[in-house]
Amino acid sequence: MKKISLFALLLITPLFIAGCGGDDEAANNSSGSAENADKLMYETDNFSLLFPKDWEILESNSFTSNVPQETVVGLRNNLKSNIFTANINIAQTALEQEQTLDSRDFAKSSLAEVKKSLVNFNQISLEDYNLTYGDEEIATYISDLEGRKTASEPTIHFKQLHIVNDGIGYTVTGAYTPNEDESVVTQIEETLKSFQLK
Repeated sequence: MKKISLFALLLITPLFIAGCGGDDEAANNSSGSAENADKLMYETDNFSLLFPKDWEILESNSFTSNVPQETVVGLRNNLKSNIFTANINIAQTALEQEQTLDSRDFAKSSLAEVKKSLVNFNQISLEDYNLTYGDEEIATYISDLEGRKTASEPTIHFKQLHIVNDGIGYTVTGAYTPNEDESVVTQIEETLKSFQLK
């Protein structure tokens, strides 16, 4: 259960990334299609996803010390806000061998821990979602929730995708204020749904 408790911390990573400085951009290629001309691809050996071309990439070497080690990358809206800047982060964690969680169990366990860590937690929805990986589909959820890090901080809206593959749990989290521009919310949703395992 130690690893599952970590996911509560990973949920609040976007709260830290919203304020991280740095202009450390990785070399990314555009997706190549006219349909995705306004997007770039971020990829590692394990996964890839498309994100808005004008968003900033924050690699682990530019994170502040309070961002969990499991966070691979942060993507931040180029339109900064004094209250909270919309962002997305991807974390990957090796699950303990005795944990035989599938992606849906992983999502539910993570949400149970998050509920304990946020003030005024509110789960808005839990959408069935299937991620295609090679010839198979991985059944999981996209969760929609909101809460506050502390009682004095603003409410933040979160969208999360949880995937388990080969003993690694991936958590993709988008975060924004409830009154965020609808186009930014759409960009976050599209980015989450573009996540692909390699």
